Amino acid sequence: MLRLLALLLILLPLSKVLAQSPSSGEVRRGLWEDFVEEYISDVERAEEEDLQFHLQELKERSEHPQNINTASIEDFLQLPFLTEAQIEQIHAYIYLHGQMQTMAELRLVPLIDEATRRRLSLFFYAEPEKKKEERTQLLGHLHNDFSTRIDIPLYYRLGQQQADGYRGDALYHRIRYTIGKSRHFQAGLHIEKDAGERYYDSYGAYAMLHDVGILQRAIVGDYRIGFGEGLVMGGSTWNSKSTPPLKTQGGIRPMTGMDEVNFLRGAAVALSLGQHVRLSAFGSYRKRDATLTDGGEVQTLLTSGYHRTESEWERRRNVGSTTLGGNIEWHNKGFHLGATGYWQKFSRALNPGKQQYRAIYPKGEAFGAVGVNYGYTRYRLSLAGETAYSTAAGGWATINRASWSIGRNYVLSAVQRFYAYQYYSFYGSALSENSNAQNESGVLVHLQAEPLTGLQLTAYADFFHHPWPRYRMTHSSTGQEFMLQGLYTFSRSHTFLARYQLKRKENGDRMEPHHRVKLQWTYEPAKQWRLQTTGSFHSVLDSKGFMLTQNARFMPTKPNLSLNGQLGYFHTDDYLSRIYVQHPSLYSSVSSASYYGHGMFGILACRWQSKSGRWMLEGRYSMARYFDRDEQGTGLQAILSPWKNDLSFQLRLKI
Repeated sequence: MLRLLALLLILLPLSKVLAQSPSSGEVRRGLWEDFVEEYISDVERAEEEDLQFHLQELKERSEHPQNINTASIEDFLQLPFLTEAQIEQIHAYIYLHGQMQTMAELRLVPLIDEATRRRLSLFFYAEPEKKKEERTQLLGHLHNDFSTRIDIPLYYRLGQQQADGYRGDALYHRIRYTIGKSRHFQAGLHIEKDAGERYYDSYGAYAMLHDVGILQRAIVGDYRIGFGEGLVMGGSTWNSKSTPPLKTQGGIRPMTGMDEVNFLRGAAVALSLGQHVRLSAFGSYRKRDATLTDGGEVQTLLTSGYHRTESEWERRRNVGSTTLGGNIEWHNKGFHLGATGYWQKFSRALNPGKQQYRAIYPKGEAFGAVGVNYGYTRYRLSLAGETAYSTAAGGWATINRASWSIGRNYVLSAVQRFYAYQYYSFYGSALSENSNAQNESGVLVHLQAEPLTGLQLTAYADFFHHPWPRYRMTHSSTGQEFMLQGLYTFSRSHTFLARYQLKRKENGDRMEPHHRVKLQWTYEPAKQWRLQTTGSFHSVLDSKGFMLTQNARFMPTKPNLSLNGQLGYFHTDDYLSRIYVQHPSLYSSVSSASYYGHGMFGILACRWQSKSGRWMLEGRYSMARYFDRDEQGTGLQAILSPWKNDLSFQLRLKI
């Protein structure tokens, strides 16, 4: 304990000693690590289940940046920090002034602020468009990207020590490979074995053609899909209350991550029928994990992806799912109108049980949903929405939003949503307090502002109601959530963030007011160094907790070696006041955890990259020590020690 506090105190003054000269920080602003820290600095809760997969998809895009001069609207829509008005202005600038020569020209686009420009530089580059005959070549020099990762725990879980525990060893291992050329062709595959599993039981592959004649995109293999506002098909974006809720779904895209649940397997195609119409069709068949009733019906569709024990293995892929669907969209002069629908049939009937909160879950074998989306975007104003109907129980749902950009520095947004408890879409993913767009109505108001140079403010207020009793509830429930965040850049080396969040939500038939406070100081004393000190506080009812973390990153230009470390100390009364934190991670990965009780943790990540950029070798060591218990975890995941130590290694080769 004293040793940890001493290290935290040493790291703070050390930053001033390391500062040899002023630094602009421009060299590091485009780095992925900076983007992640900026983008998810508002995320405090692990309930955002899709966050890690969402960031992995964005990471794939950052590794293969596109020419901003040839990027389509769909390409821009896949970036969640852009609004429709900003996308329209980028396209208008290129149409009126010709192709961008450098990304610095984004400063001339009225609604693109400095933070958005930095983020765009991570996903796009500016280069005059090549001749059409050169761009339409499908094959030529292919780029190859191979990576493999292994995680080694330096401890034993209870599941490894019991004969009826885990069937496999404690190692995690994955292999990923992609091949492609430019934006026209790409293919990839992956295999994965989770810790405790005996076999590599997660696998996937895809091949994609893009922008070839009227063929906008065609994918065979694993893919994700999303249209409109996501009520019917919403597997393409991640919804967060803290970012402007101004995003339509991005259409068809390949499944590039390691998610074992949220994807389709089969074929999908999108065709451009003229300048204003796009037609898409898709088909899928895959097996799902599920728990079965004594009569062989499906009680619960599982989402963990684990097959470590005999019981988990018995639930593996024991129900088939066939899905067919399509979409048609029309765009012209700022208006857009579309329709989406799908039909799905399971090989076994769904029977979720008789518990009150499960009574609204879908029952039967065949289901479907259809929706109409609409919108208008013109300069600073954006209007959009979607209304949908599902056959599960004959329910309706609608979501409608409006955004007004008040100059370059202010964006005011509002979202209204109504999801009847009879509505259910297996592929829906729209803005909601629940994990599904069902049994909820609400209104969200969001403001993003830069009233002074260097000061960025974000605020939102969300009011929601659940008419049907949720899990652990016996009646309908309501709640509210408020957040105010300020990010102030004092100079090119100093940035301060302060955030307060209040969430009032009924749980177990009682109202739980969660108060969260976060204070964060970022200091960049030199081009090679980045130091960040964070204090977090969480209070709910009579339970309170706090966490202090210190991050330090060293990235010299020569040799190509970088170090990223984090130390943390936490003290909470119990699990109710737990605190979430983002950890330094390996390339193309995201790492986060929640902590409660009394303890400390530390992470050190090291990365070496060859001068040519072809080879990358990484190592990561993480440690956690609890002071208030002699063991951690429960069930087969229990570790009979207050210590937890892990090693990870990753090798990447690009040709």
